[in-house]
Amino acid sequence: MTHAFAPLVALTLLAGGDPAAPEIVNPRPTFGYLGAPRPKGAGILPGDVGHVSFEIKNLKRDSNGRHAYSIAIVITDEKGHVIFEQKPYNSVAQTYFGGTTLPAAVRIEVPLDAKPGAVHWKCTVTDRNTNKSNEITGTGKILPADFGLVQVGTFADAESRMPVGAVGVVGGQLHVGFGVTGFGRGGKEKQPNIKVSLSIRDSKGKLTTAKPLTGEVNKDIDPEVRVIPLHFGLTLDQAGQFTLELTAQDQTSGKTSTVQIPVRILGIE
Repeated sequence: MTHAFAPLVALTLLAGGDPAAPEIVNPRPTFGYLGAPRPKGAGILPGDVGHVSFEIKNLKRDSNGRHAYSIAIVITDEKGHVIFEQKPYNSVAQTYFGGTTLPAAVRIEVPLDAKPGAVHWKCTVTDRNTNKSNEITGTGKILPADFGLVQVGTFADAESRMPVGAVGVVGGQLHVGFGVTGFGRGGKEKQPNIKVSLSIRDSKGKLTTAKPLTGEVNKDIDPEVRVIPLHFGLTLDQAGQFTLELTAQDQTSGKTSTVQIPVRILGIE
Protein backbone atom coordinates (compact mmCIF):
# COMPACT_ATOMS: atom_id res chain seq x y z
CA MET A 1 0.00 0.00 0.00
CA THR A 2 1.23 3.48 -0.77
CA HIS A 3 0.08 7.04 -0.19
CA ALA A 4 -1.54 9.18 -2.87
CA PHE A 5 -4.77 10.89 -3.94
CA ALA A 6 -8.05 9.19 -4.79
CA PRO A 7 -11.30 11.16 -5.36
CA LEU A 8 -12.20 9.12 -8.41
CA VAL A 9 -14.64 10.21 -11.10
CA ALA A 10 -13.25 8.60 -14.26
CA LEU A 11 -10.34 6.36 -15.15
CA THR A 12 -8.28 5.77 -18.25
CA LEU A 13 -5.84 2.90 -18.64
CA LEU A 14 -2.67 3.69 -20.56
CA ALA A 15 -1.10 0.39 -21.58
CA GLY A 16 1.51 1.80 -23.93
CA GLY A 17 1.29 -1.27 -26.16
CA ASP A 18 4.02 -3.17 -24.28
CA PRO A 19 2.91 -6.71 -23.37
CA ALA A 20 5.81 -6.97 -20.90
CA ALA A 21 4.58 -3.98 -18.87
CA PRO A 22 2.67 -4.48 -15.61
CA GLU A 23 -1.10 -4.53 -16.06
CA ILE A 24 -3.35 -2.48 -13.75
CA VAL A 25 -6.80 -4.04 -13.42
CA ASN A 26 -10.08 -3.34 -11.60
CA PRO A 27 -9.30 0.18 -10.32
CA ARG A 28 -12.08 1.37 -8.01
CA PRO A 29 -12.66 3.95 -5.25
CA THR A 30 -13.22 2.32 -1.86
CA PHE A 31 -14.24 3.21 1.68
CA GLY A 32 -10.78 2.78 3.18
CA TYR A 33 -8.07 0.28 2.33
CA LEU A 34 -9.70 -3.08 1.49
CA GLY A 35 -13.08 -1.41 1.96
CA ALA A 36 -16.37 -1.62 0.10
CA PRO A 37 -16.82 0.22 -3.23
CA ARG A 38 -17.35 3.95 -2.96
CA PRO A 39 -19.82 5.74 -5.28
CA LYS A 40 -18.07 7.26 -8.29
CA GLY A 41 -18.33 10.94 -9.10
CA ALA A 42 -19.48 12.19 -5.71
CA GLY A 43 -16.28 14.10 -4.97
CA ILE A 44 -14.52 14.23 -1.62
CA LEU A 45 -14.74 16.58 1.36
CA PRO A 46 -11.75 18.30 2.96
CA GLY A 47 -10.79 16.18 5.97
CA ASP A 48 -11.67 12.94 4.21
CA VAL A 49 -9.31 10.15 3.15
CA GLY A 50 -9.43 8.95 -0.46
CA HIS A 51 -8.56 5.45 -1.65
CA VAL A 52 -8.32 3.76 -5.02
CA SER A 53 -7.79 0.01 -4.86
CA PHE A 54 -6.60 -2.06 -7.82
CA GLU A 55 -4.71 -5.19 -8.76
CA ILE A 56 -1.37 -5.47 -10.58
CA LYS A 57 -0.78 -8.29 -13.04
CA ASN A 58 2.18 -9.31 -15.18
CA LEU A 59 4.88 -8.51 -12.60
CA LYS A 60 8.03 -10.56 -13.08
CA ARG A 61 9.33 -12.58 -10.11
CA ASP A 62 13.00 -12.55 -9.18
CA SER A 63 15.00 -15.71 -8.40
CA ASN A 64 13.48 -15.78 -4.88
CA GLY A 65 9.92 -15.58 -6.18
CA ARG A 66 9.43 -11.96 -5.10
CA HIS A 67 7.94 -9.01 -6.94
CA ALA A 68 9.70 -5.64 -6.78
CA TYR A 69 7.67 -2.65 -7.91
CA SER A 70 7.04 1.04 -7.28
CA ILE A 71 4.02 3.33 -7.35
CA ALA A 72 4.20 7.05 -8.12
CA ILE A 73 1.46 9.64 -8.44
CA VAL A 74 1.02 13.23 -9.56
CA ILE A 75 -2.04 15.42 -8.86
CA THR A 76 -2.68 18.67 -10.71
CA ASP A 77 -5.39 21.31 -10.49
CA GLU A 78 -7.51 22.62 -13.35
CA LYS A 79 -4.66 24.86 -14.52
CA GLY A 80 -2.13 22.04 -14.56
CA HIS A 81 -0.31 23.13 -11.41
CA VAL A 82 1.10 20.27 -9.35
CA ILE A 83 -0.63 20.19 -5.96
CA PHE A 84 0.72 16.81 -4.83
CA GLU A 85 3.48 14.54 -6.06
CA GLN A 86 4.67 11.23 -4.70
CA LYS A 87 7.96 10.04 -6.10
CA PRO A 88 8.19 6.28 -6.84
CA TYR A 89 7.47 4.41 -3.62
CA ASN A 90 9.30 1.09 -3.66
CA SER A 91 7.68 -2.11 -2.41
CA VAL A 92 8.51 -5.82 -2.38
CA ALA A 93 5.83 -8.53 -2.21
CA GLN A 94 5.41 -12.25 -2.67
CA THR A 95 2.35 -14.15 -3.86
CA TYR A 96 2.37 -16.88 -1.22
CA PHE A 97 -0.67 -18.74 -2.52
CA GLY A 98 0.56 -19.03 -6.08
CA GLY A 99 -1.53 -16.29 -7.66
CA THR A 100 -0.51 -13.98 -10.48
CA THR A 101 -2.31 -10.87 -9.22
CA LEU A 102 -1.02 -8.51 -6.55
CA PRO A 103 -3.45 -6.25 -4.62
CA ALA A 104 -2.47 -2.59 -4.21
CA ALA A 105 -3.95 0.80 -3.35
CA VAL A 106 -3.24 4.51 -3.29
CA ARG A 107 -4.30 6.82 -0.47
CA ILE A 108 -4.13 10.38 0.84
CA GLU A 109 -5.60 12.52 3.60
CA VAL A 110 -7.23 15.55 1.98
CA PRO A 111 -6.26 18.64 4.01
CA LEU A 112 -9.02 20.49 5.83
CA ASP A 113 -7.96 23.68 4.05
CA ALA A 114 -7.94 22.10 0.57
CA LYS A 115 -9.40 24.37 -2.11
CA PRO A 116 -12.52 23.08 -3.90
CA GLY A 117 -12.31 22.29 -7.59
CA ALA A 118 -11.49 19.67 -10.19
CA VAL A 119 -8.24 17.71 -10.05
CA HIS A 120 -6.44 15.40 -12.45
CA TRP A 121 -4.19 12.56 -11.37
CA LYS A 122 -1.84 9.99 -12.83
CA CYS A 123 -0.68 6.85 -11.05
CA THR A 124 2.36 5.01 -12.46
CA VAL A 125 3.27 1.42 -11.56
CA THR A 126 6.78 0.24 -12.44
CA ASP A 127 8.06 -3.33 -12.35
CA ARG A 128 11.52 -2.86 -10.86
CA ASN A 129 12.61 -6.30 -12.10
CA THR A 130 12.03 -5.29 -15.75
CA ASN A 131 11.90 -1.45 -15.57
CA LYS A 132 8.59 -1.60 -17.47
CA SER A 133 5.80 0.79 -16.46
CA ASN A 134 2.07 1.33 -16.89
CA GLU A 135 -0.30 4.11 -15.86
CA ILE A 136 -3.84 4.89 -14.89
CA THR A 137 -5.21 8.43 -15.01
CA GLY A 138 -8.34 9.95 -13.59
CA THR A 139 -10.22 13.10 -12.73
CA GLY A 140 -11.91 13.99 -9.49
CA LYS A 141 -13.09 16.93 -7.46
CA ILE A 142 -12.61 18.37 -4.01
CA LEU A 143 -15.90 19.61 -2.62
CA PRO A 144 -16.37 22.86 -0.69
CA ALA A 145 -15.97 22.37 3.07
CA ASP A 146 -19.29 21.26 4.58
CA PHE A 147 -20.83 18.97 7.17
CA GLY A 148 -20.39 15.32 6.29
CA LEU A 149 -19.16 11.83 7.07
CA VAL A 150 -15.46 11.30 6.31
CA GLN A 151 -12.76 8.66 6.77
CA VAL A 152 -15.32 5.86 6.53
CA GLY A 153 -13.92 2.33 6.57
CA THR A 154 -14.24 -1.17 8.02
CA PHE A 155 -11.74 -2.34 10.61
CA ALA A 156 -10.83 -5.24 12.87
CA ASP A 157 -10.40 -2.95 15.90
CA ALA A 158 -12.24 -0.09 17.59
CA GLU A 159 -9.25 2.24 17.09
CA SER A 160 -9.49 1.93 13.27
CA ARG A 161 -5.86 0.85 12.99
CA MET A 162 -6.38 -2.50 11.23
CA PRO A 163 -8.37 -2.15 7.98
CA VAL A 164 -10.30 -5.18 6.77
CA GLY A 165 -12.61 -5.85 3.86
CA ALA A 166 -16.37 -5.53 4.27
CA VAL A 167 -16.54 -9.32 4.48
CA GLY A 168 -16.73 -11.38 7.66
CA VAL A 169 -17.56 -14.77 9.10
CA VAL A 170 -20.41 -15.63 11.46
CA GLY A 171 -19.12 -15.26 15.00
CA GLY A 172 -16.63 -12.54 14.12
CA GLN A 173 -16.70 -8.80 14.69
CA LEU A 174 -16.60 -5.80 12.38
CA HIS A 175 -15.94 -2.21 13.37
CA VAL A 176 -17.22 0.67 11.24
CA GLY A 177 -14.89 3.61 11.72
CA PHE A 178 -15.76 7.12 10.53
CA GLY A 179 -15.48 10.79 11.35
CA VAL A 180 -17.70 13.86 11.10
CA THR A 181 -16.49 17.26 9.93
CA GLY A 182 -17.92 20.65 9.07
CA PHE A 183 -20.20 20.65 12.11
CA GLY A 184 -21.56 23.72 13.85
CA ARG A 185 -21.04 24.71 17.46
CA GLY A 186 -23.48 26.36 19.84
CA GLY A 187 -24.29 27.23 23.43
CA LYS A 188 -22.05 28.82 26.02
CA GLU A 189 -19.47 26.05 25.69
CA LYS A 190 -19.47 26.19 21.87
CA GLN A 191 -19.92 22.44 21.66
CA PRO A 192 -21.13 20.45 18.63
CA ASN A 193 -24.47 18.67 18.78
CA ILE A 194 -24.26 15.63 16.51
CA LYS A 195 -26.37 12.48 16.40
CA VAL A 196 -25.17 9.39 14.55
CA SER A 197 -26.98 6.16 13.74
CA LEU A 198 -26.34 2.85 12.01
CA SER A 199 -29.17 0.87 10.40
CA ILE A 200 -28.72 -2.58 8.87
CA ARG A 201 -30.81 -3.94 6.00
CA ASP A 202 -30.83 -7.47 4.61
CA SER A 203 -30.71 -8.40 0.92
CA LYS A 204 -34.45 -7.69 0.61
CA GLY A 205 -34.15 -4.23 2.15
CA LYS A 206 -35.72 -5.23 5.47
CA LEU A 207 -34.32 -3.73 8.67
CA THR A 208 -32.64 -6.35 10.84
CA THR A 209 -33.20 -4.55 14.16
CA ALA A 210 -36.23 -2.76 15.59
CA LYS A 211 -34.14 0.37 16.17
CA PRO A 212 -30.83 1.55 14.71
CA LEU A 213 -27.66 1.77 16.76
CA THR A 214 -27.27 5.37 17.90
CA GLY A 215 -24.81 7.73 19.51
CA GLU A 216 -24.34 11.43 20.08
CA VAL A 217 -21.57 13.96 20.55
CA ASN A 218 -22.40 17.13 22.47
CA LYS A 219 -19.69 17.71 25.08
CA ASP A 220 -15.98 17.54 25.86
CA ILE A 221 -14.86 18.40 22.32
CA ASP A 222 -11.84 20.71 22.19
CA PRO A 223 -12.51 24.00 20.34
CA GLU A 224 -9.67 23.24 17.91
CA VAL A 225 -11.06 19.84 16.82
CA ARG A 226 -12.44 19.86 13.28
CA VAL A 227 -12.85 16.13 12.68
CA ILE A 228 -14.43 13.91 15.36
CA PRO A 229 -13.54 10.19 15.06
CA LEU A 230 -16.31 7.71 15.94
CA HIS A 231 -17.13 4.04 15.44
CA PHE A 232 -19.77 1.34 15.74
CA GLY A 233 -18.87 -2.24 16.65
CA LEU A 234 -20.89 -5.12 15.22
CA THR A 235 -21.09 -8.83 16.06
CA LEU A 236 -21.59 -10.85 12.88
CA ASP A 237 -24.37 -13.27 13.81
CA GLN A 238 -26.09 -14.08 10.51
CA ALA A 239 -24.79 -15.12 7.08
CA GLY A 240 -25.94 -13.14 4.06
CA GLN A 241 -25.67 -9.89 2.13
CA PHE A 242 -26.40 -6.73 4.09
CA THR A 243 -26.25 -2.95 3.72
CA LEU A 244 -25.01 -0.73 6.54
CA GLU A 245 -26.59 2.74 6.44
CA LEU A 246 -24.54 5.23 8.42
CA THR A 247 -26.15 8.62 9.13
CA ALA A 248 -24.90 11.74 10.89
CA GLN A 249 -27.14 14.68 11.78
CA ASP A 250 -25.82 18.10 12.81
CA GLN A 251 -28.45 19.41 15.21
CA THR A 252 -26.89 22.89 15.08
CA SER A 253 -27.10 23.43 11.33
CA GLY A 254 -29.82 20.90 10.50
CA LYS A 255 -27.59 19.16 7.93
CA THR A 256 -27.52 15.39 7.38
CA SER A 257 -24.98 13.07 5.77
CA THR A 258 -25.51 9.40 4.88
CA VAL A 259 -23.22 6.64 3.62
CA GLN A 260 -24.18 3.09 2.61
CA ILE A 261 -21.72 0.21 2.89
CA PRO A 262 -22.44 -3.25 1.43
CA VAL A 263 -21.32 -6.07 3.73
CA ARG A 264 -21.13 -9.80 3.15
CA ILE A 265 -21.13 -12.33 6.03
CA LEU A 266 -20.07 -15.93 5.34
CA GLY A 267 -21.18 -18.98 7.25
CA ILE A 268 -18.61 -21.12 9.08
CA GLU A 269 -17.40 -23.97 6.88
